[in-house]
Amino acid sequence: MRTLWSAVGLLVACMMTTPLLAQQGQQGRETRSGSSAMVGKLSKADFDNQNKQGAAAVAAIAPSKNALSQADNALMMEVAKGGMMQLELSRIAMQKATSDQVRQLAQAEVDEQTGLSNKLKEVASAKGVTLPTSVDPQTQEMLTKMQSLSGEEFDRFYVMESGVNGHQKLDQVMAKVETTASDASLKGIASAAHPLVRTHLQVAQDVQNNIKGGSAK
Repeated sequence: MRTLWSAVGLLVACMMTTPLLAQQGQQGRETRSGSSAMVGKLSKADFDNQNKQGAAAVAAIAPSKNALSQADNALMMEVAKGGMMQLELSRIAMQKATSDQVRQLAQAEVDEQTGLSNKLKEVASAKGVTLPTSVDPQTQEMLTKMQSLSGEEFDRFYVMESGVNGHQKLDQVMAKVETTASDASLKGIASAAHPLVRTHLQVAQDVQNNIKGGSAK
């Protein structure tokens, strides 16, 4: 009888240990393959969650048909221009970035700016406003430069120009819209999008430091 119970106990222990070992083995394979569980200093799960919350906040803004003032129209153009730059640079980064963290940042940026662009188009349509449909010369110059770069040099350029500089500009634009815009729809878009802009700025700064330190895999 003791032998039987010993065998049963050993079998149960093996059954409990096997899934844990499999999970640890999978984590080890992910680490060795270069897949990152972190984006900057955020876990991938936290980063994804913040992106989802930001997207939902922007999507929830309801456009009004009230005409924009000249000042508010100029602010909307600033938001559209900055978002288009971020979107186009990040689309290239999704294809050419070598660092997993940089690719994840680029993917999050494409998702964010696609949602923001769609909402701006919805609001603009309701108000009879025409948004720009092509990038400005400065953005085109950066796109051309990115096409000529590769490897870590590409990653550094993208994170600096889009991740850090681009988000610093968007941070300033969103703050200006929040404090000076009179249109409720435009102000609502800025208030909804601004937290995620700041999150992406901080993550980009952390990824930039990781690249400098050689830890951005």
